Amino acid sequence: MKDRAFSGRDVEDALASAGAALGLPVKALRYVVLDPGSPGRVGAQATPARIAVLLDEPGHPGQEDDSEELYDDEEEDPLALIREVVQALVEAAGIEVAAAVAEEREAVVVRLEGPDRAFFYGEDGRGEVLRALEHLLQRMFGPDVAPRPIRAECEGFRERRDAALAAEAQALAEVVRQEGQPRTMPPLNAYERRIVHVALTGAPGVVTYSVGEGMDRRVTIAPAPGPGGPDAGRPEPGTNG
Repeated sequence: MKDRAFSGRDVEDALASAGAALGLPVKALRYVVLDPGSPGRVGAQATPARIAVLLDEPGHPGQEDDSEELYDDEEEDPLALIREVVQALVEAAGIEVAAAVAEEREAVVVRLEGPDRAFFYGEDGRGEVLRALEHLLQRMFGPDVAPRPIRAECEGFRERRDAALAAEAQALAEVVRQEGQPRTMPPLNAYERRIVHVALTGAPGVVTYSVGEGMDRRVTIAPAPGPGGPDAGRPEPGTNG
């Protein structure tokens, strides 16, 4: 195998660039994420996403028969392809982690275990790499495993993260009650937004609703409207977001 690197505003954009350059459908690409990139924030510049597309030796991968065979394999066994992509990422990162993929009642769960699992926690311990992996797998294989979403778990990290996120939501709700002004949390994925909505369902004096698009979608916690008062945005049920 050899590879070629591509970059873009985010992983989806980098994949589109790779597909256009190689003359292949995005779904037929075999790749690993070198850097998921990050949006610009206060005091920090945006960084592009970078991927490495794995190409068969020898020559160019754009042979029609090869791409069609790969596409057929994806359609036949998406769980095996999910495991293969995760394994390629692990090997590219040079870490010792094993992935088990299982189709459960509510989701297709990718469980990551091994001595180097902290790689997926990210530098701040908030699971940015785990979230990026989950988003990538959802973009690649979501249609194949629908209606179940793909969820990445890392030896108890999800439970600790859920508890911390619920506590953060409760603390922010208390600030909203005291100050009477809406507060918006950092970008969260769909699963994490649901944790916040559920944590604050029935909480006195506040409502929650989601704003933004894609990976920038966030949860806003706002004062609940009083009787006859104006609407406080568009509240969403605790299970939506």
